[in-house]
Amino acid sequence: MVNTPGCHIPIAMVDYEKHVSNTTNNKNEMCGKRAVFIRKYDKDKVIARIKSAVLKKYSKLKIHSVHTQCCYKFIIDTVYYVRPILVYSNCTDFRDEEIITLKSDFINVMCYELDINGTSHVIYEDVYAFTKKIEYSKPNEKNCRIKFNVLILGMDAMSLPRVVKTMPRTIAYLKDDNWLGFRGYHKIGDNSLPNILALLTGKNMTSIIEQCFASMDDCNYLLIWSAFKDAGYVTAYGEENLKLANTFTKEYKFLKNPTDHYMQPFYLTDERNPRNRSLCTGKISSGQQLLDYARDFASTYRRDSFFGFFWLNSFSYDEKSRPEDADKLIENFLNQLTYTGIMTNTFVIFLSDHGLRFGRSRLKAESYYDDRMPMNFMWVPLLFKGKHPYELRAMAINQYKLATPYDFYSTLQDIKKISLCSNSTDPAPEGCPNCHSLFEVIDSNRTCQDAAINEKWCSCHKLFPLPIQDPIGIKSVNAVVSYMKSMAMTIETQKCWSCALPSLKKVERINFYYDEGKVNIYYVVALTISPGNGTYEATVLRKNGYTVIGPLSFISYYRGLGKCALNRRDRLFCVCQEQQC
Repeated sequence: MVNTPGCHIPIAMVDYEKHVSNTTNNKNEMCGKRAVFIRKYDKDKVIARIKSAVLKKYSKLKIHSVHTQCCYKFIIDTVYYVRPILVYSNCTDFRDEEIITLKSDFINVMCYELDINGTSHVIYEDVYAFTKKIEYSKPNEKNCRIKFNVLILGMDAMSLPRVVKTMPRTIAYLKDDNWLGFRGYHKIGDNSLPNILALLTGKNMTSIIEQCFASMDDCNYLLIWSAFKDAGYVTAYGEENLKLANTFTKEYKFLKNPTDHYMQPFYLTDERNPRNRSLCTGKISSGQQLLDYARDFASTYRRDSFFGFFWLNSFSYDEKSRPEDADKLIENFLNQLTYTGIMTNTFVIFLSDHGLRFGRSRLKAESYYDDRMPMNFMWVPLLFKGKHPYELRAMAINQYKLATPYDFYSTLQDIKKISLCSNSTDPAPEGCPNCHSLFEVIDSNRTCQDAAINEKWCSCHKLFPLPIQDPIGIKSVNAVVSYMKSMAMTIETQKCWSCALPSLKKVERINFYYDEGKVNIYYVVALTISPGNGTYEATVLRKNGYTVIGPLSFISYYRGLGKCALNRRDRLFCVCQEQQC
């Protein structure tokens, strides 16, 4: 993957199982068959078409209904209390081929029938997302003749081996169109939150917690989309599968719209999982809805300047998910961007936050690298290639260097700066003082320490296997068990509950590696603990004893056994047991 003086990451391919689609079911109808079709007619208008034959099949009456009518209403506001509450406009009746003026981005359609007694029954409901073009103020300062747009499409838990194995159509498209592929792109933290926020703010989690915990609205100015908005760009953010979303949620949720266009209210309408396969919003999968909205957003503002950040969760969150179902959808999405000319002056980044962090595949040694090396592909617009050959050359070289979300944050800053014809110098990312834009060649001597990657997550080394009975290796395992016992005794729990003391059930694997110069030796161990049968991965430094480095990684499926722990982050390391009070 990477072979430089400062970092050697071997090619380690997890052999992902490729799911075969169930051909007995029409994928387009997994969420139900659409009877009302709405498409964009103008920048602020849509046209609706009703398929009466399909609509009749939704009738709940055994006798022929007297009358069928459809109406539409807009989500016009979201009120945030304990849970968000959607505010709708009145439902307005419409006929086939009626042109509707958009009042907001999101439309809810309901169709009902009247029985012989004049009682109405809702028989059909669907939701639709479009970008209603807004009027926005542009800064007065002199801008360049060409401003470059940014469209980021993220997909949860997708390493490079996983996307190559499960999404061949998309990969073929990226290769044929000469996208850049950053094979040395490396995560800097455990889950989505630190990696995405490093990309969007340039800050590490210590700084984010200090400034933004429980007050994300006050931190919105730190996010790169706010800098683009100040530069005269229209901004958008969308993320589907709200139950799984783990970035701007819980202590880091927004109570106000963070961007000009914001998809969360749309997914609050009707996101559901009817058959434990496709996650649906209305009669279309949630992922398809997001891709359609992202395309419409880019198309609506293609003659203006825009920054869009869109994130897919449902297709790839864990190993039970099916990235295969997204393959053709994303290929089509990228083709549509090409056909409409959007990509002429738009940077498109297709990336992930990390690989698979838990599941059966994590028992394999190769998964150590796979977890730490998310995919990252970039389309560089043709207009940029012609005007900035030095920057293009640097990016091409950096495909094979160790890179992080901090570097991409700096790159986004540079895209904005070039679009404004600005000669100002932006400071290095706060979370990584040595990181910089990909428009400059990364030093071949860069190490994990240089890139602000903690030793726990660093994969710039080759792992060597040890037998699970190796006496030195077992000492590192015992150090982890002792560490976990100490944790269990200090975790605060609900009254009358405590965490059971863990004991070793099984050693899954032991590997070791040396640091630079072969001064220190590290053990990477995976072990299953009793009670609870949870499996963990740990890094242990052997130096004057055995010391656990960084946090433990929980690599099996969480089964809710630690709910008595008061701190949610402690629940992965606690198996609750009831105590006498």
